[in-house]
Amino acid sequence: MFLKNKTDYSKITEYSNEMVAKKSNYTLLNQKYALKNQTVLLGDSITDFFNYYELFYDFCKTSGQAVYNRGISGDTTDRLLERLYDNVLAIEPKNLVLLIGTNDIGRGLPLSMTLENVEKIITETKKACPDVNFIIEAVYPINENIRDKFEKRSNKKINVMNSEFIKLCKKHNCVWLDFTDELKDSDGNLKEELTYDGLHINVQAYEIIAQNVIPLLK
Repeated sequence: MFLKNKTDYSKITEYSNEMVAKKSNYTLLNQKYALKNQTVLLGDSITDFFNYYELFYDFCKTSGQAVYNRGISGDTTDRLLERLYDNVLAIEPKNLVLLIGTNDIGRGLPLSMTLENVEKIITETKKACPDVNFIIEAVYPINENIRDKFEKRSNKKINVMNSEFIKLCKKHNCVWLDFTDELKDSDGNLKEELTYDGLHINVQAYEIIAQNVIPLLK
């Protein structure tokens, strides 16, 4: 079925009950427990599954900061934008690390919509938290040999998306972080030893992420 406008896509990206519950939980945690001027990790399942407590332990100990994970598995840019204030901006993070976009490709959202959403995420964040250290990560590659052949994602699409994200970072003075070469094999696929399904990653990959993210935190 051909989808004509943005309204049609809202059905494709609609939250499940589990995702709604997680969004609500994050809001409650922010209202009751989270501190301002901390570090927030924001994104989809790759962020949601991050072993951040162990991998950011030394950073937390030396900086005195907490690291809050605000990832929701399956998230897309439009839905993340909707929860941005309650889940993130309300606690005025010192550092914000964003990884988003792979599910937009997987759900068939137009790149133009993704870019519009990401730019809104950036501008709303900068407006609410003008001093935030906003780090935007390049979307990670997939392993096309492992993923189903009918998978909508491809490394070609991911590379195009990343090239457009770079432009947004330059335009809005965000920190662009691209260490994807460390995740790729010689064919440009996500290394088999770093994934269990061709998309999601294991702790060895999360170690690489932490090693690249932590030096950029303030």
